Amino acid sequence: MQHTEQRPLRRAWLAALFCFVVAGATGSLLRFGMLGGFPAGLQLLNVRHAHSHLMYFGWVTPALMALIAARLPAPPSRGLPRLLAAIIAASLAAYISFLLTGYRPVNIGGSSLPTSTILAGLNVLLWYGFVAIYRRMARGLPRYPWLRLWDAALGFLVLSSLGAWGLALSNVLGLEDPIWSLALTHLFLDIFADGWFVLALLGLAYAALPEAATGRAARWGETLLVAGLPLTFLLSLPAGSVPGAVRWLVGGAALLVGAGLLANVWALLPAAWEKGRLWLVPLAFLSLKAVAELVMSVPAGAAWAGSMALRIPYLHWLLLGFVTLGVIAAAEQRWGRRAVSARPWMVGAVILLELSLMPLTLLWPPSWGTAWALQIAAWASLGPVLVAIVMLVAQSRPQNREAETTALVEV
Repeated sequence: MQHTEQRPLRRAWLAALFCFVVAGATGSLLRFGMLGGFPAGLQLLNVRHAHSHLMYFGWVTPALMALIAARLPAPPSRGLPRLLAAIIAASLAAYISFLLTGYRPVNIGGSSLPTSTILAGLNVLLWYGFVAIYRRMARGLPRYPWLRLWDAALGFLVLSSLGAWGLALSNVLGLEDPIWSLALTHLFLDIFADGWFVLALLGLAYAALPEAATGRAARWGETLLVAGLPLTFLLSLPAGSVPGAVRWLVGGAALLVGAGLLANVWALLPAAWEKGRLWLVPLAFLSLKAVAELVMSVPAGAAWAGSMALRIPYLHWLLLGFVTLGVIAAAEQRWGRRAVSARPWMVGAVILLELSLMPLTLLWPPSWGTAWALQIAAWASLGPVLVAIVMLVAQSRPQNREAETTALVEV
């Protein structure tokens, strides 16, 4: 793909990185607000929703879409840059709505409108637009392992969206069954993260390291993941709300997913070690995620993980350790080191943030003290934000723009 066709995708990547800065700063606000209160009447739940939605909608999703398009041999559709811009704009609009009002309806022109839900729905519709563009760009290509993973990832993206539509419909109809609402929420969030994020990123890893895709481990890893992922969202429901037979079926699905993730790590590690080692830390965090899936596949293991308050570290292992660092590694492999000039610092900042979360769990011995834990976690959350700002500033320098053109010519 020529450098002139890559430039709009690079701009989309930088806009997504800006969203990471905003979302990360909002996560820091969440941590500091839990210590000293929130400014301007902001509420904890609204800040949390704004943080998570922008990370999902404005950072990872458009970044993955730009990177996938950059890996396809066909020139991007003329409408793709505009679509990515619309996705980022809609995600920022939803962020503002969630931050200020949460899910509370807003009175506009005499009508009470759920603006956050409406804007989130707009994001979903725009994702469907990318699915259509991807299908055109990938039509007729040999189904290499990374293309199969992207096909599956976009399938799970559409599947997860059914949970979002179900939540919106239940709100409109006034249905208040908490179990159904929780199930639809996790159908959306868990399938979105484990299906769309993980499979799309694994596809990018194999596209950058194609020799890793030829062995049995890669083929088995792909098969196990696709087979197990559709049911794993039920793991997040309260144990008493899932019939025993279904719970064991879900445990089997989690076992497949955990084994599939480990198989992919096994397949990718040798090539990752030989070629720059960019993927080693993301794969280490993916291994932690895989072990957690295996533990939660057994009811006793899931109960233990819940009793240890491991959910927040688990989410950060996946979304920050594997997904964010993996997206940055994929960007460096596609567009060169100057696209992510401070990547080693980002790796260090993420590891420090991950370590800062452990004292917030019950794995931390009480005798070591925990009074300082929230302060440490709050200050550590600033690290990735500051490094991302450095990355953005570096891209604005004239010498880096010249180097970018050189790197893109070589793509």
